[in-house]
Amino acid sequence: AAYGTWRTRHTAHLDTYLKGSRTTGWFTIGVSVMATQASAITFLSIPGQGFESGIGFVQNYFGLPLALIIVCAVFLPIYRRLGVYTAYEFLGKRFDAKTRLLGAALFLLQRGLASGVTIYAPAIIISTVLGWRLDLTIIGTGLLVIVYTVTGGSVAVSLTQKWQMSVIFGGMVTAFIVLVTKLPPDALHIAGALGKLEAVDFSFSPDRRYTFWSGLLGGLFLSLSYFGTDQSQVKRYIGGAALREGRLGLMFNAVLKIPMQFLILLLGALVFVFYQFENAPVFFNQTEWRRHEQCAQGATFRALEEKHSALHAQRTNAVRAWVDAREGGDATVVAATRTAMVDVQRQVDAVRKEAKTALTTADPRAKTKDSDYVFITFILTQLPHGVIGLLVAVMFAAALGSK
Repeated sequence: AAYGTWRTRHTAHLDTYLKGSRTTGWFTIGVSVMATQASAITFLSIPGQGFESGIGFVQNYFGLPLALIIVCAVFLPIYRRLGVYTAYEFLGKRFDAKTRLLGAALFLLQRGLASGVTIYAPAIIISTVLGWRLDLTIIGTGLLVIVYTVTGGSVAVSLTQKWQMSVIFGGMVTAFIVLVTKLPPDALHIAGALGKLEAVDFSFSPDRRYTFWSGLLGGLFLSLSYFGTDQSQVKRYIGGAALREGRLGLMFNAVLKIPMQFLILLLGALVFVFYQFENAPVFFNQTEWRRHEQCAQGATFRALEEKHSALHAQRTNAVRAWVDAREGGDATVVAATRTAMVDVQRQVDAVRKEAKTALTTADPRAKTKDSDYVFITFILTQLPHGVIGLLVAVMFAAALGSK
């Protein structure tokens, strides 16, 4: 942030301030577009999604490449030809000033709420696990963003996002490597046997939350509206040296977005495998859990912890029995041990559900969604110092880069 402020302190032209430098290349545009989408919620919540539900969530992004092709072919040439500063300026030229102001006002309201969530959500988690004051974490993060954004405008945002994404990718790759070194060779087989690697579902059933068809159709229109008409994205690609640079920057995202989301989800699925062998908390938001454990219902909470620990031992033995059976090659034994492994996992899931019910009973306002705490718990308890700091920096970098 300091580097971005210093480098862009002499920005004096309105075009540069609002659209970015005319010399901006496709790679900087592409990284800036990606960083705006990749909030801290992405790197906290999506591994938790992979942990709980597997990698099927990746189907939500299947419509994104098609949407970006349409934006490159239709939207971007219009914006460049008209020389607009915002997507809503086009509405004013096409219709009238009232339509432009309505579109701009709706954007400001929606983006203000979204930016609040983007900073607030990771601030809750980081302040909880590190013991920092929540209000100071939010204010500090917000002020830091405001300083370099106001100082240098779009060119400062694009410049800093390039370095923020470097920190983010460096941290996530480091976490991935450390995690893989802690896993057995059969980790992917275990994840697959327990239903965490079902990436594509061609079912037409409305009961299935994530399918190829809902991702393709819903993802197409959601991405088309976001990338084509949301100023937070439009301002990233209407500048640059030429039309070609904007198109290449968007195609950079079309190519990399799905693999990136897939790998983050896979990270969560592998964390799930890791906790087949390492005892996990019955509820990952340990601050919330400990707070209620000291209350009148403490005995219930401790009983659930003991039950979860006992099941964990059974689960580890069941997984090892299935791995041994696979190596033995007897199909009948493999099927039997897999059934036993899946059954124990169901019991573990049931205890976790009981734990959330106990929290709600003790305090109806208690937050029972703990998947956001899965990855940060792994970071703080399993990674070496230095790497922990890097991953916490990733969360802050993602919060800063997504405005």
